Amino acid sequence: MLDFATGSRLARELDQMPQLAIYAQLSIQPGAGRCGTRVSGATRTPPAPLVMHAASYLGPSAPGDIRDPYGDQDGVVPLVGTLTAWARVHVEECGRFGEPASGRPGDLLAYLRRRDVLAWAATRMWADEYAGEIHDAWLTLDRLAAIRPRRRALPLPCPRCHLYSLSQIDGDDIRCGNSGCWRVMRQAEYDQRCEAYLNALDAA
Repeated sequence: MLDFATGSRLARELDQMPQLAIYAQLSIQPGAGRCGTRVSGATRTPPAPLVMHAASYLGPSAPGDIRDPYGDQDGVVPLVGTLTAWARVHVEECGRFGEPASGRPGDLLAYLRRRDVLAWAATRMWADEYAGEIHDAWLTLDRLAAIRPRRRALPLPCPRCHLYSLSQIDGDDIRCGNSGCWRVMRQAEYDQRCEAYLNALDAA
């Protein structure tokens, strides 16, 4: 059985997931990344025309155990797989709520978000596991949707203090996190350093 705080979080996250899923779906389109198709940093290989891990998470899910003869599975259960599994648990344990209108994520979420379904689910023995898996799915969608600025660590050392302390918030300059340095770099300067690093590797 869920306590009030966890039950409230579950309800809030289920309510937010349809909108997050829309933004996340936009993130898999070609050129949707904030950096576009610019290539810099660790590779000169052009990026794939879509964001593969996002497409995998938002794509279809096969039922049951998956055999991976080609070793190309990432081990992450797609969103629709998580929602389908929990909707099935609800339907099998309590038929009075009916069934989701379809197996599409929007219909699965509409079913799981219903107040009567949610109130009943919060009293089940598996409610903690359910809330945990929905929270993990919400976190993944929130990351993919990227509707808030994100900070990311950068792979090259700071040119001033030589520590691996550079990071960048989306849309901002690159900054060193070392309290004794605080170096600020423009994107173009960092890109030049990346290119010089790659050239040095090629010459080695």
